[in-house]
Amino acid sequence: MVFSPQWPIASYAANGTARVTAGPTVGHSPGKTTKAGSTLGLPDVTGSQALLVERLDAADAAAHRTAWLDLMGRALEPQVFFDPDFVLPAAQHLSSRRRPTFILVWCSEARGPADLVGICPVVNRPNPLRVLASVWRHDLSTLAFPLLDSGCAVAAWQALLAWAAKGLPSARGLVIPSLPAEGPTAKALRTAAGSDFAIAILDRWERAVLRPGQGGAAGLAPKGAKELRRQRRRLADLGTLAYVSFRKGDALRNGVERFLALEAAGWKGAARTALLDHPGPTVFTRTATRLLGTRSLCRVDALTLNGEPIAMAVILTAGATDFLWKIAYREDLARFSPGVQLVLDLTEAQMRDGRVGLTDSCAVPHHPMIDRLWRDRLPLVDVVVATRQGSSLAFTVAVAVERAARRARAGAKQAVLGWRVRRQRATRSQARGAARTG
Repeated sequence: MVFSPQWPIASYAANGTARVTAGPTVGHSPGKTTKAGSTLGLPDVTGSQALLVERLDAADAAAHRTAWLDLMGRALEPQVFFDPDFVLPAAQHLSSRRRPTFILVWCSEARGPADLVGICPVVNRPNPLRVLASVWRHDLSTLAFPLLDSGCAVAAWQALLAWAAKGLPSARGLVIPSLPAEGPTAKALRTAAGSDFAIAILDRWERAVLRPGQGGAAGLAPKGAKELRRQRRRLADLGTLAYVSFRKGDALRNGVERFLALEAAGWKGAARTALLDHPGPTVFTRTATRLLGTRSLCRVDALTLNGEPIAMAVILTAGATDFLWKIAYREDLARFSPGVQLVLDLTEAQMRDGRVGLTDSCAVPHHPMIDRLWRDRLPLVDVVVATRQGSSLAFTVAVAVERAARRARAGAKQAVLGWRVRRQRATRSQARGAARTG
């Protein structure tokens, strides 16, 4: 994995903490709290205006949707998972135990549509033994970093850090999960932290992405590409194949419903992890896709056989980036690799679309399918930044505890994934047996 030389990996001590020195340090001095625990005034980096920080629940944050959408258009690093039409339904339907608080940073007391310069959903520490708060990331999102105005991202970061010192008094640090390691948000964080706030990397990994200039099966060996072409011909022998896209209104809603049904009919349904198996994720998916669809930021692509979907994908959009959010396929046709066939068609469609600068696979690291097809990689990190200036033993201990907890969770998750793989193989074997006897 390659990290930008600006990320100060070499400066990490044995205890895993660091003093980040990339970029200049800009001082700030918290102003007087104007509403108990909710609003904080801060000088801007230029000293010409005050930055105001508000702490709101989801319902109150939703009242600023117009300004939020305006910020999406000015975002330093757009990402759909903090679009209001995605994250607000998620907060309503997915977070029954730990509801996020929305931190809004304004450059003016007028709070006009163009005055919102930062927004970040935060959850406080999950239990007394782990004293780190976190930018909110739920199981149906794959990025979780603040939305920042491209014109004053460093100042917005500083405002968030200053708020965290007062607004999260029991937390020793703030975790930023799934942060693109070489992206502008990470660079702005390093600059904002300067030499005042320690930063530690908790995890680092990479996932497959598609950029303009890649071929449809660039990652495949000739033998693998030949086998996929053979499978495509065998599929075509069964009927008419077509690549279709559902984008608006009833067509999009019907596409989402067919996707949900297709996913539930597969191994996820057997493992009770399909979206349809749980009311909250089901309502969230229907709501978010409908809302994003009204702004042409969601579509469902499908590979159909005789008009019936055999593989489907939900694609979300933010700026020039598309996100391959969800994919499902008919497992009784697994011998023809319908999911791979769909991704090959999708790849060609993305490459023809001049709007798209990046397609994020949203996949786990080392995904056995997408990693073969898309050769480029997006480096990601989970980082934690101290919420107090200066060196702190409490921060070092908190980081060590968090790392230990993550190792324990990773071990448990690996065991569950192993079980799911075995269950999936058994399901496929049964489906092949039924097909032969039928």
